[in-house]
Amino acid sequence: MKPMARLITLLLFGALTLLWAPVASGTELHIPEITARSGQSVDIPIMIDQVDNLAGLKLVIKYDPKILTFKKGVKTKYSDSLMHIINDKKPGRLIVVMAGAKGIRGKDFPILNLTFEIKAGLKGNHVINIEISDLEMMSDQLKDITCRVKVNPLIISGESPEIKTKSEKANHEDTKTGKHEKVKDRSLTTDH
Repeated sequence: MKPMARLITLLLFGALTLLWAPVASGTELHIPEITARSGQSVDIPIMIDQVDNLAGLKLVIKYDPKILTFKKGVKTKYSDSLMHIINDKKPGRLIVVMAGAKGIRGKDFPILNLTFEIKAGLKGNHVINIEISDLEMMSDQLKDITCRVKVNPLIISGESPEIKTKSEKANHEDTKTGKHEKVKDRSLTTDH
């Protein structure tokens, strides 16, 4: 390879490396996988892997309003210096805005905890996807912060049927232990 071709190849490789570097080192906003049961209340943290000088955040979160009912959104000790507003007027969609005069920084922390009520009476298991459809982050110097999004599903297990009577409970326990005994009918008879 000629020296000029070698130089061009190195320059192209260097330029590509610089272009890919921000993607590899950017901030990630994520929701961890959470497991809950039908009829329960569940807290879903919005996590940030690392950030420096975050002063503004806008999120649009979509969820299934047939299964989840939004109850509240609470800042954490890490984001306490930021003001926040959550618009929940349209079921199935939350618009979250957070802002502060001075940016926050940290690694692996929840910026917000969202509480949902899960519909009672669900049967079987359900995988619920919560979607972050819009995300904007800004530093305290009014510069955009590049951020990736990773959302894990909410796994909901349905309610198990309740056993109502003592005899049903005893039969259920016997079935689980493998013991099956017949109880003789012992009626009392009296001679007059």
